[in-house]
Parts: sequence; C-alpha cells; structure tokens
Amino acid sequence: MSLVLAADYRVPDFDHWWATLAGDLPRLPGLGPHHVVVYRSLQDASRVFVTIGVTERGPVDILLRSPVMLSWFDSAGVDEIPPMFAGEVVEKLDLDPRAGQPGGAEPGAGPAADVAAPGAVIVAAIAPVGRLDRLRASVHAAATRLAASGVRRFWIYRALDDQAEVMILQEMATERQAEQWIRHPDAAAAFMAEAGVGAYPPLFVGRLVDAIEVPGT
Repeated sequence: MSLVLAADYRVPDFDHWWATLAGDLPRLPGLGPHHVVVYRSLQDASRVFVTIGVTERGPVDILLRSPVMLSWFDSAGVDEIPPMFAGEVVEKLDLDPRAGQPGGAEPGAGPAADVAAPGAVIVAAIAPVGRLDRLRASVHAAATRLAASGVRRFWIYRALDDQAEVMILQEMATERQAEQWIRHPDAAAAFMAEAGVGAYPPLFVGRLVDAIEVPGT
C-alpha cells in the first residue's frame, strides 16, 4: 500500500526551515517514511507543500505524533500545526504523450513514483469529492482531453479518515499550462473549485525543491 502524509503551510524563513528539515532526516528511518518531497509555491515563496511517503498505516499514526513533525513546524514559525492529510493512493495515471516514444519520458519517470519530474509544475488540491468512483470514471473518460491540456501525470489519494475527501496531484509541463488549466479546467477537474473552501487550503501551484530518500529505508 502506498500511503502519504501531506501538509500545506508557510515558512517565513525557508533556508532556516530547510536546514532544520535536513537535520532531522536521520531521525526518520525508525518512524517508517521512505521519501520526503518538498514543493515551493510559484506565487508565494514562503508557501510549501510537503509530502511524506510511507508503506504502512502504523507509521502514519506514529509520524502524526512524532516530535520530528513538531520540530519541522516549530522551525517554520507556525503558531498552529496545519491540518495534515493522510491518505492512500487509489489512482496513478501517466498521460504524458511522450512516454514510450524514442527520446521521450518513461512511464513513472521522476525521482520517485509519486513525485513530479524535475522542472515540472505541480497543481495540488485537497477537497471533498462526494463519490470517488464517479471522479475516477470521469478522469479516465477525459484522459485524452487532460493530456491535450498539458496534464502529464495525475494522482488521487483517498483520505484514511474520510472516504469522500481526496488529495489530487496534477503534474503540468509548464507554468503557463498550469495557469491556463486553473482558469479553464476540464469538467473532470471540477474538484479544483472546492479547494480553498472551508478548512481546505487553496490550490497549490509550485515546483519540486527536492525529493529526499530517507536514509536507512
């Protein structure tokens, strides 16, 4: 099972926070993570989106209570710990038309299976979707249109504590395509309108900073 923890928050001093995160990595192997992935917003350099990949449900619960997590948030200067999304992957689509062609990208290419390719733009949304089966069906039906709009890869994670809540990551080739996609999304991406409503964070648009393999895992 592929599980992920994710958080969207602001770090007033990115360099200080990054150094703290790197310094805490040796403490993570015993907690179960295999990757830590950091994206930085294109619109707000202080906003980051962090995902932590694990393989079992137990480590998710341990990580949520871990002093390491508290340390990362303390170093970010946040007054309150931001909401953490914990979910399991239910869909991975590779829509890159270059995949499999000579000189093109290989399916699943990137630092890790659930990481955007270097230089690509990630559009992340955490939102309620109602019936997940309908979302998956609409995305599959719209695959050709999504690819034509610049969506190269599409991941869906279902929340462990709420079957109607998802985190969706969309990899786009360029910032311009991402902007056009957000302004004029396909009907299959109606979920993006729910991001930023209520307790959900607004859409995150950013680039990969680093995908760190946790040492010892």
